[in-house]
Amino acid sequence: MQTEIQLPSFHAEDVLKTLAHAFKTHIDNDHAEHRIEIPSSLGEGYIAGIDFKDGLEMLIFNCSFKKDIILKHASEEFQPLRLIFCMENDFTHIIKGDRLQYQLNHLLGSMVSGTCNNEQMFLLPAERKIYFYSIEIDRKKYHPKIEMSIHSLPDELKEILADQNCTRSFLYQGHYSLTIAECIQKINASEHKGLVRRVFLESKTLEILAMQIKQYLDDLTPSRRQSILRKKDIEQIIHAKNLLLENLQGHLTIKELARLTGTNENKLKMGFKQVYNTSIYKILQNEKLEAAKLLLAEEKYSIKDIATKVGYKHVGHFSAKFKQKYGVLPKDYLKSLEQSKEGFVIEEMGHE
Repeated sequence: MQTEIQLPSFHAEDVLKTLAHAFKTHIDNDHAEHRIEIPSSLGEGYIAGIDFKDGLEMLIFNCSFKKDIILKHASEEFQPLRLIFCMENDFTHIIKGDRLQYQLNHLLGSMVSGTCNNEQMFLLPAERKIYFYSIEIDRKKYHPKIEMSIHSLPDELKEILADQNCTRSFLYQGHYSLTIAECIQKINASEHKGLVRRVFLESKTLEILAMQIKQYLDDLTPSRRQSILRKKDIEQIIHAKNLLLENLQGHLTIKELARLTGTNENKLKMGFKQVYNTSIYKILQNEKLEAAKLLLAEEKYSIKDIATKVGYKHVGHFSAKFKQKYGVLPKDYLKSLEQSKEGFVIEEMGHE
């Protein structure tokens, strides 16, 4: 079972009005932002869009449907340049005349444009939450704003941004950056209303546009030299931390850690800063000392043995770092544990 909806144009307002009519629901308007809630008989969630004027628009689909939904944009001369970011699950985008068909999966984004008089379709699968964010650029309106700034861009990107008459098709796909993901999450979590929300949404949309262009440039460099952290890199950062914890004795270098997790040193260092708000060295040192504290509490090992177990070659260095973190030397911490233990025994005997 599927439902096919013919959309009269690519513009956000037309899209939302048509969907509201098709779903037999009302449309909410707030400072040019249009929003519909999906009726429970059809699914759940919402679809929103806003026209910022000057050729820049935004659409958000955060919903699920009980049936497959096919959204068909009518053929027309105007074809936007679209920047689409898939936040959950996957869907298919087709530009028929240009024979472009691709699937956007979780964590993937695209920059895509069709030639004029082309039909476009979005295939949204049933019983699956679809969450994607799309920037729609009308280049005839938007080009005057960027005309003086695009000359330094690579030829292909410069040409597609300047292609006001939609004479060529274009498709770029890649894992979007952590910064873009955070911007979209802030948009979704925003509780601003009215004009403040409109200004907020426009600023975030412009930030996402700038970051996607920056990422496109970054993707032209060899992977080992890429500096922008993609959302997919988070999994590698978490894996790297787990490897550190498993190898407290192993003295893994940052270079070895990058190789083992399939990333590069710059991304690894930057990723630790963004995800854990500290450096690889400080995380490793903190974990070593936490492990040492637990081993001291077990009272099974000598201080020298514990220093070796957590990767310190010299007991003196270990003791100095332990005191720096906990305010006492390891031997004094052991004494305090023994005193606490004796006091507990005496107290227990006093209750007998």
